[in-house]
Amino acid sequence: MSRNLLLLLVTSLASTWSVAQEIEVNAGKWQVSVNETSGKAEIAYDGKTLINNNEAQWGLNDNMQAFSTLTNIKVEQQALSDEFGTGTMLAVSGNTGNSNPTTVTHTYYIYSDRDYILTDVKLTSNSELAINKIAPVSSSSTSQVLEAGSNLHLSVPFDNDEWVRYETTKFGNTHRYSSEVSALFNNDSRQGLVVGSITHDMWKTGINMTTQSENRLTSISICNGDISKAGTRDDEPHGTVRGNEVNSSKVMIGYFTDWRRGMETYADLCELVHPRLPFWGAKPFGWNSWGVIQEKITRKQATDVSDFFADSLQSVGFHTEDSVVYIGLDSYWDNFAIRDHGAFVRRCRENGQKAGIYWTPFVDWGNWADGTLPDGSKHADAWLRDSKGNPLKRTGATAFDPTHPGTQARMKKQLEQFIDWGYEYIKLDFMIHGILEGVHYDKNVYTGVQAYNVGMEYLKELIGDKMFINLSIAPLFPAHYAHSRRIACDAYASLGNSEYTLNSTAYSWWLDRCYTYNDADNVVMKGENESTNRVRFTSSYITGIVILGDEFTDAGDAGAKERAHRLAGNNEMVQMAYQTKAFYPLDAIEGDNAPTFYMYTVEDTTYVAGLNFTSKRIKTNLDFDRVGLTTGTEYVVRELWTGDEVLASATYEIIVPRADAVVYKIYPKPDDSSTKILPYNATRCYYDAYMGEVRTKSTTHMIESYIYTIGGSCIISKQGAHDAVDVNTLPAGAYLYRGLDAEGNSVTCKFQR
Repeated sequence: MSRNLLLLLVTSLASTWSVAQEIEVNAGKWQVSVNETSGKAEIAYDGKTLINNNEAQWGLNDNMQAFSTLTNIKVEQQALSDEFGTGTMLAVSGNTGNSNPTTVTHTYYIYSDRDYILTDVKLTSNSELAINKIAPVSSSSTSQVLEAGSNLHLSVPFDNDEWVRYETTKFGNTHRYSSEVSALFNNDSRQGLVVGSITHDMWKTGINMTTQSENRLTSISICNGDISKAGTRDDEPHGTVRGNEVNSSKVMIGYFTDWRRGMETYADLCELVHPRLPFWGAKPFGWNSWGVIQEKITRKQATDVSDFFADSLQSVGFHTEDSVVYIGLDSYWDNFAIRDHGAFVRRCRENGQKAGIYWTPFVDWGNWADGTLPDGSKHADAWLRDSKGNPLKRTGATAFDPTHPGTQARMKKQLEQFIDWGYEYIKLDFMIHGILEGVHYDKNVYTGVQAYNVGMEYLKELIGDKMFINLSIAPLFPAHYAHSRRIACDAYASLGNSEYTLNSTAYSWWLDRCYTYNDADNVVMKGENESTNRVRFTSSYITGIVILGDEFTDAGDAGAKERAHRLAGNNEMVQMAYQTKAFYPLDAIEGDNAPTFYMYTVEDTTYVAGLNFTSKRIKTNLDFDRVGLTTGTEYVVRELWTGDEVLASATYEIIVPRADAVVYKIYPKPDDSSTKILPYNATRCYYDAYMGEVRTKSTTHMIESYIYTIGGSCIISKQGAHDAVDVNTLPAGAYLYRGLDAEGNSVTCKFQR
């Protein structure tokens, strides 16, 4: 009897000891288990372990300490309800074992009604702390985050300078440093883990992950203060934060059925923390002088452009939804005499336009040490310097310290001058100079991000609601000081420029949830054929604001003006731009190139854009399920550049011509539709001027093709299976195509060489 009682007692104690070792919180699909001895946590979603043995780390430079080395570790939980959701807050705390201990509190915010949790770290001490690295997420334990298959890691750059690109790499390869946010996702199922810092007041956050085989995450670090010259372009270490309390950024860990929705959720949380700068106008359409004219800009040229838009583009519908166009001067606006600015602004207003200007608030281009600032200080006094007192430079120009009174006096004088002249749009460039790490004038400012916030807050106060603010060569975050941001670096007319821009659109479309709009840079046509121009226009329409850049002066290229009238005058594309924001990728691709297909859905209408950056045409089937359409429903599929329409109720064959773009508007067929629409399987033909071919669109091949002069003489014939006829040898003129497909259908079209 006593032996049984003893056995029962031992069993009871063992059970109690086992429970005490792990505290688990279940909230919705989330499970977070914390080991009471080490403070390490296992984070799981719907039974799948995402991060194993997670623990906070912190320190100064390379002198890092881990949470598991602490003493007096305690785990507490309480009900949670905040702006991010409802659930349970789990706080894990411990002390350093010295005579003047630091208390470290690692908190998990576990939401029962969300696909994400949040976590952060707080350090407190009776003596001053000096910290320049904190990692709320750090683990070297393996977890199986995704199903086996086409799994990719997304690397996000810190800024958009020097033609940097977003990059995806397969599991098992070396993954590039990612700034602020990253994702692991399956490109087939679209399931994905999305992680990132959602507060941007103090820290630059580096994300480093390693993976193995097809689906294993082997290490992850989300570390405030983890920077590099290659990543953040800093020569100095991350600034050291000092005080009795030091807090990390708040970090999101989310698991989503569609990683694209996960990136948007991340952006929404960033915007919830810092609401985007309000803008009550419509999406900007307009022109900027840095496309073609650049340093040669004069008042006469700018006025010519204003008049051209009023006479030739606004009249055909190329303007904002509230009938405005922005005519913007870029660098070298100081070619104007002082009196010219007021006159130019007035001309724009007479033409139903708003005038734009350009400036670089944190850059001393002349490196002019003895120059005098408006408060009487010298340029050298306001320069940002390193720990040895040397001025910090980027792109050959010295950085002004955003916290220095001289820098702020310069900002006040110039911005008030722009506003007084009447400018209502400003492009602020080389913003990364303001976020560099260095020694700042304000000794309560420890980091580059903190200094950037000081400078941008003052800038926002100076401008108020008087100007649309557009950032170029800027960090991703903070985002709440501007209405739009250049999504990539400079882009001009070439096919490669459009592809470069769309690499950023494909993987950072979600930024227009933090800013009001993205900016694909100037649409330039000069020196390229019309199909390449069409790609450039499309890249802008599906990214955000639409700003042209050719020389539309009286002496400018007549061909460019004619093409602008035709392409910018496509009202269906303009109307699409009114209704949409940035398109997102239909699917990602491995590497740092831009995907081919992008999509956006507005109510019952889905837009699909295809852009071909190669010399071979792309032919593929559009899977209705993949784009969220209902198989069996009859849809109108209208191509907006050509006006071609078909009916489709299942897959639809998309053909993107060489070096060209297509944009499909797909919507349920109206019951009262009176439009004559070709059935899906009808054969159609068109002329590709870029490649010099007559091509056919069909579910089957052509077996006979004939080219006739208008007088009826057959000059080219082709037999056998084919879907294109080369007509490059024909002289300029009008011709007729006749063909027969493999199902016996005949097709004709007239074309002009």
